[in-house]
Amino acid sequence: MKRIVFFISILILPFLVSGCVNDMNRREIDEINLIRVLGIDYKQDEYTLSALFSVSGGTDPESEGAEEEITTGLGRTPYEAYEDLKRKATKSISLGHTEYFLIGDTAAENGIDRCLDFLSRDETIKMDALFYITKDSMASDFLEEGIENKQKINEDLEAIRQKQEEIVKRNDNTFVNLLNEMKQTDSSILVPYLIPEKSSFLTPGYAVFDQYKLKDYLDEETSAGVNFVKDIVRNYPIYLENQVGLMVTSSDTKLVSTMEKDRIKITIKVDFETMIREVSASDDVFAAKRRDELTKEQNKFVYDRINLAVNYSKATGLDIMQLARMVEKQNIKEWQKLAPSWAKRISDIEYEYSFKSRISKSFLLG
Repeated sequence: MKRIVFFISILILPFLVSGCVNDMNRREIDEINLIRVLGIDYKQDEYTLSALFSVSGGTDPESEGAEEEITTGLGRTPYEAYEDLKRKATKSISLGHTEYFLIGDTAAENGIDRCLDFLSRDETIKMDALFYITKDSMASDFLEEGIENKQKINEDLEAIRQKQEEIVKRNDNTFVNLLNEMKQTDSSILVPYLIPEKSSFLTPGYAVFDQYKLKDYLDEETSAGVNFVKDIVRNYPIYLENQVGLMVTSSDTKLVSTMEKDRIKITIKVDFETMIREVSASDDVFAAKRRDELTKEQNKFVYDRINLAVNYSKATGLDIMQLARMVEKQNIKEWQKLAPSWAKRISDIEYEYSFKSRISKSFLLG
């Protein structure tokens, strides 16, 4: 019996060893071009993929000596363009370290689902990679202009990520979240858009998608209103006419939906706290009467932002506040009847508001 076991062990040993060899026979990091940023464009029935690589900086793409260069691939589909990109690249390429994806304006108009489909089938993609739309611009032009301006594009996009995390509780433009939102078409998909600003980038607001296609861009104030409704505001500045500046330091929004005779009513309850950041007037802002006045003014300030989002939704019939899932969860039985006509009902939704806020003292030097 022992001899049989011995001979079996001898027979399978080569296969075990070969398996180890295959595992160890992986490419070294300096043999691979790691794509840091990938731009996706569409023009004249053809997709262009622009890959931003960090080069001449050794294995550390963040080192001071690292420079950035772009390689492009063309194809009838994003995947075909990616294969062309692989063929043109000087080394093997990988999306496993890609932190940022930029979708050009025309590619977004042609459908964000087409841009994301081939990426969703790549097991190496980072689920927390962030997506942005390049407003009124091709992603390739956006990247090339950045390099011409001697920007460190990957670093600038990382700065954008950090700024986002300072003002919102979560980033909803991650790859995994966009895939989740694409599973339903009752609500609009929102993706932050980028615009160039001298030697940096800005993200003023959201690009609005309906049925996967780009429809419009929201301004900064309307986008802020959406953030309050979605309960993702972490910090937000408030500027009052009497030259008092405040900062929202905590915010909590609750949405309650009810249905009466096929009429949808949504109550938006916002509870937030602010801290005074600037006082130009000489009056005592913490006197009881003055503080009550400021509380009412900051409530109106937030209301005006939310009302911009509400009015936009009612005027366009687009669910930019992504209310469909909330209404479905709170009205499960009624939703089956409501769902087929949801798009037509968005403009007729009734809204009520409830605001509760507080002003806390700020630290003073001296």
